[in-house]
Amino acid sequence: MNSLAEVVGAALPLAVAVALSPLPIIALALLLTSDRGRASGVTFVVGRLLALAALLGVVVAASDVVEHLLGSSELPAWVRIVLGAALMVLGLTQWRPKPEGEAASLPGWLAAIADASPARGLVLGALVTVANPKELAFVLAAGVSVGGAALGVVQEVVVVLAFVLVGGLSVVVPLVATLLAPARVVPWLDRLREWLTANTSLVMGVLLLVIGATVLGNAIGEL
Repeated sequence: MNSLAEVVGAALPLAVAVALSPLPIIALALLLTSDRGRASGVTFVVGRLLALAALLGVVVAASDVVEHLLGSSELPAWVRIVLGAALMVLGLTQWRPKPEGEAASLPGWLAAIADASPARGLVLGALVTVANPKELAFVLAAGVSVGGAALGVVQEVVVVLAFVLVGGLSVVVPLVATLLAPARVVPWLDRLREWLTANTSLVMGVLLLVIGATVLGNAIGEL
């Protein structure tokens, strides 16, 4: 049986990977640097945090049910081996050099969110979380680890909250900073958005390879 501290320690690297996912940061930067984006930025962050909590909660509950039905404590380790290998393969697919002279660009739907209303911001915050396959892979790996650790319900809730807190830092911090000192933060957000737009594949490729190797190594060590 894993202790709560061990499970939190295993989940936090995955939460950091979620936090470093470029797409939500780019979306928030577009909102916060627009004319009407402050209120929409707040609802966007709320939507993202709620979606992260809901996703991880569902995976943890499903993992608990599967382990109970099969009566196997080894299943989560084997699942994490598959997930770790899949993350590494997914990471390798990100290394696609752009044709020479091709400028980085945003998906059309993302470029159009700058004028989103607060209600739409809430929905977008959830969508960039649940519709992002790479983030879903991180959440799935974390949920399987938590669900297979034989923790109590209260302990699982603690891990989910810790995961959401860390995974949401990359949107919570810019939001709070913008609300407190917009004149200083908005130009920095513009530069960050431009850099992430140009280097999204590089960032996600590195994250997927590192986290995949970590998940794979830890799971193999448990067999």
